[in-house]
Amino acid sequence: MEGDKMEFIWVLVVCPIIVAVTSIIGYILVRRWFVMPLITFIVFTIFTFTIFNETFIIWVVVYTILSVIISLMMKFVKDYIISS
Repeated sequence: MEGDKMEFIWVLVVCPIIVAVTSIIGYILVRRWFVMPLITFIVFTIFTFTIFNETFIIWVVVYTILSVIISLMMKFVKDYIISS
């Protein structure tokens, strides 16, 4: 039972925070909005088949979409600041 709670917290709290922070930092460093979602997809797909099981693949999609949203938000904020 305790392991299920830790996995639940890991999937719903820790991983999204890691994805958000790395997406922001990655966008600042690389300046391309598509790089961090691609890296997120690759890394979590590898995690799916090495650490987790195949049911984690839905979370790969969710984390990739989260990374796309954050990266695009960073791009639009940068464009807005530059145009102002």
